[in-house]
Amino acid sequence: MPEPLSMELELAAFKLVKDVMKVKKNEEVVITIDTGGDWQVAEAIARASSVLGAKPLVAWYQMPPGVGKASDPYIPLNALKALLSNADVWIELNKSWLLYSTPYEEALKKGKVRYMCLVGMDAEMAVRTIGKVDVKLLYEFQRKLAEITRRAKHMRITSPAGMDVEFENDPQRPIFVEGEVSGPGEYMLFGQVDWAPIEDSINGIIVFDGSVWPPQELGLLKNPIKLYVKEGTVVKIEGGPEAKIFESWLKSFKDPNMFKIAHISYGCNPGARLTGNILEDERVWGAVEWGLGFQSAGFKGKVGPAASHTDGICLSPTVWADGEKIIEDGEFVHPELIDLAKKLRYGK
Repeated sequence: MPEPLSMELELAAFKLVKDVMKVKKNEEVVITIDTGGDWQVAEAIARASSVLGAKPLVAWYQMPPGVGKASDPYIPLNALKALLSNADVWIELNKSWLLYSTPYEEALKKGKVRYMCLVGMDAEMAVRTIGKVDVKLLYEFQRKLAEITRRAKHMRITSPAGMDVEFENDPQRPIFVEGEVSGPGEYMLFGQVDWAPIEDSINGIIVFDGSVWPPQELGLLKNPIKLYVKEGTVVKIEGGPEAKIFESWLKSFKDPNMFKIAHISYGCNPGARLTGNILEDERVWGAVEWGLGFQSAGFKGKVGPAASHTDGICLSPTVWADGEKIIEDGEFVHPELIDLAKKLRYGK
């Protein structure tokens, strides 16, 4: 008997490599996965790549305790640097991601690879967030959402959990519509629009009430984590046991940049659910995600490198752009988005 979701997974994997990553004959496709990842997904992507005439290679290794540069002492560093820097396509499925690690930095610096971050993706998630999504329509929605945000100078975000934070946007900084692969570079799973606000303009209270990862001890939250932010830096953390774990983890790096706000994003993948897997959680429809720590150079921000990176999810937010609502209680309400949102979620 075939495994559950096997046909749906094969279709999602083929859609990913052919339509999204644009894999071509004879290209070398490297799939990285650690022992925390879902081997079914790695196999499906490798098979789909082979069908297209590409040359897939799966690199599997023990899951490190940290992510980004914190993973460097625990991974086959030299082998990964050589492998990833020479690949045409790199699809990352690791639970503890290589994103922001030394092999990642060297691979992206060489300028050859098309990298897609699918960290921790399992079979069910692949089917829901790739296989069953109208990708072209989602791209259209993301572009419109980015355009609305790009026009905004001042933004404010609140939530039922007590978030109330304001900031300014820099029109010279990019707003990324994730998943549209157009050549070498870094790409994220579609269903996310993200950017870096002017860091020293970020003031107020951010409340994570969905999930946080890393550290590995966290995931889905039972108690909210409240961050007090002054000029882009977290100056105080409050909450229950999860807040203490989170603060201790940030402090453990002895790196002040770990307390800096690196970026913000909207979630807009109609298939995403809150599961504790941060890749999926930050794409939950109508959610807002904040990243702390390492800031990719592509954001053109002021934070720069850090010892690691973490992301937290804020549910049911209300987002204002220059006084006009984009999201209200987790639903996209802007008049330029409503019709597209209905088509994406309900097919009508």
